[in-house]
Amino acid sequence: MSELDLTAGGKLSVSPFVNPRKVAAMAEMVKGVKLGGFAGERARTDLKESLSTSDAPFSFAHLTNLRNLPQYEEFVPDFAPIIDDEIVPDFEPMTFYNLKFNFAGLENGKDNDGKRIAPKVAELDTYQYAFGYTQSSATLAVAKRGFKVGWSLEQAKSSVYQLVQKFPGDMLTVGQKTDNHVVFRALKNGVTSASRLQAGTDFISGDTVANTSPATPAALRVAIRQVGTRTDADGNRVPIPARFYLVVGLGQSESIQWDMSIARGIVTVQNGNIVARPTNAPADPLGRIAGIIETDEITDNSWYLVPASGTTEKPVLIRVRLAGYTSPEVYVSNFNGTALGGGASNNPFQAYSFDNDSIDLKFRQFTNAALFSEDAVVWSPGA
Repeated sequence: MSELDLTAGGKLSVSPFVNPRKVAAMAEMVKGVKLGGFAGERARTDLKESLSTSDAPFSFAHLTNLRNLPQYEEFVPDFAPIIDDEIVPDFEPMTFYNLKFNFAGLENGKDNDGKRIAPKVAELDTYQYAFGYTQSSATLAVAKRGFKVGWSLEQAKSSVYQLVQKFPGDMLTVGQKTDNHVVFRALKNGVTSASRLQAGTDFISGDTVANTSPATPAALRVAIRQVGTRTDADGNRVPIPARFYLVVGLGQSESIQWDMSIARGIVTVQNGNIVARPTNAPADPLGRIAGIIETDEITDNSWYLVPASGTTEKPVLIRVRLAGYTSPEVYVSNFNGTALGGGASNNPFQAYSFDNDSIDLKFRQFTNAALFSEDAVVWSPGA
């Protein structure tokens, strides 16, 4: 039988007080805590004694990490369709580079019409320098976040079941909520007047749309069309992304989705009956909206039309995480006491036994996010 990989493929750090035998023993105790009868009572007693009189908290924390890591990686966050993930090696601000084209100096006859396409090269002609990578942003650095949880000797003795049952899941939830917060905060705080919805007229319904319009079908059509009229910092037209996601507050997606379905003619109501859209009906720009994302980070009627990840020349929303620490981890901190001498014991934790009146567990996470480009983003306060 292969030995347990405590590093989870290099994704977790391992305390000197942790080894496969100790983690296996802790896993057995945690499993037994959930049993009934004498076996469960014995397991709870063993766990209480181990957590309060030995180095077992290190193994409990590591067991929590081994459990949470795959769940964290398999969890698909709400922001997944609109985020670009970057792994950074250190805490220095990350520098992003964009491919900047410059065809202004090319003489006529290169068959590129001044556009960002590869110029034609005649037989034996010389290739000319037309682009280079330039720095676009150096303001996004990964941030360290965390806190400590004090678990007293008295709590360990009286309610160890709650520690085993609730702590791993609670730490996983905190990590997921932290990621959600930094991503959607970056979107809300990153947009400026440059990407705000402009007043206009919906070319399909003829409705007039104000720059404070809520997320109506007419406003969303106007927003999509406005992206195609923008130019970037170099004066080039901004392509309309193939897919968008609409980001709104909680409880709004159903009504918006229904209005969009009616507006696109996907369904209509005739004589009280729902009728499907004809297959030969013309396409509607609303078809570019692939989905609606709700978040509790938006507490008003504002909305944000955000390109799907990978559909724009420049990344839009970027989340950075630290290499080697891509998921939240739990550590044991301030574990004080005096080592007990003696030979090997049947209890694997007694090899590094301590007297301690508290278990201080530390939660640590490295994450951050920023809005890199708002060229193809449209937002409105929705007033």
